[in-house]
Amino acid sequence: MTEIPETMLTTLWAKAVETDRPDGLLRDGKAKEIIEQIDYDFTRFRKARLSQVGCCIRARLIDDEARQFLDLHPDAVVIQLGAGLDARYERMGQPPVSHWFDLDLPEAISLRRRFLTESERNTFLSESMFDEAWIERVKSYGKPILIILEGVVMYFSQDEIERLLSRLCDRLPSATVLFDMLAYVAVGHARQHDMLREMDNVAEFRWSLLNTRDMEEWNSRLHIRKEYYMSEHDEGRLPFVLRLLCKIPYFWRRLNQRVVRLEIG
Repeated sequence: MTEIPETMLTTLWAKAVETDRPDGLLRDGKAKEIIEQIDYDFTRFRKARLSQVGCCIRARLIDDEARQFLDLHPDAVVIQLGAGLDARYERMGQPPVSHWFDLDLPEAISLRRRFLTESERNTFLSESMFDEAWIERVKSYGKPILIILEGVVMYFSQDEIERLLSRLCDRLPSATVLFDMLAYVAVGHARQHDMLREMDNVAEFRWSLLNTRDMEEWNSRLHIRKEYYMSEHDEGRLPFVLRLLCKIPYFWRRLNQRVVRLEIG
């Protein structure tokens, strides 16, 4: 596996571990089922409690936002970019949308097909999120579009993310995009990350913004509609020192990961 697809195992482990907690932030029985079938030394992550909790906070926030979107648009087309082994479609109860796509690179989709099953409403796409075929595919339904990127954008440069969003602005009449924004201070410090540092190959963190609304300057059709700072949604699970620092505005903006709802239109 190349560097970026291997990172999907960290989020899989985080959700599986959380599922065993009586006070878990989310329940993901499929993650637990998959992890028991993969020959990989997940014990290397056992001390990575900060990132384990962070993965689950962001997953729950994105799940909640996706549910709200589907409550308003039950006939939507949903596509998850960089889906890896995430079982969001199953975790959300296989919602009866027009269609749900899970997209990732070929080696990731090959692994995904060993543990997750496609259906009439859920299709796996083996391609890059920077390809254009998937854009035309979701557009062809003529339905509201929800695009999800979890644990993805921090591995690419700002130019790459800006080009992707500009292409969406050019090709889609409207869409809602849910994604997470890396803590600003973490850019360039993947080797200090409590999970990634345990891997043989580490994919570097390449992008974040101090002010998310700077993205609105990239294209007049980009609008930040909602932003969640994860220290405000941890239910007391993040370390005390971090929660204390995040009460100070300077650190609150720099240490927090965020979940963002961006709208195109």
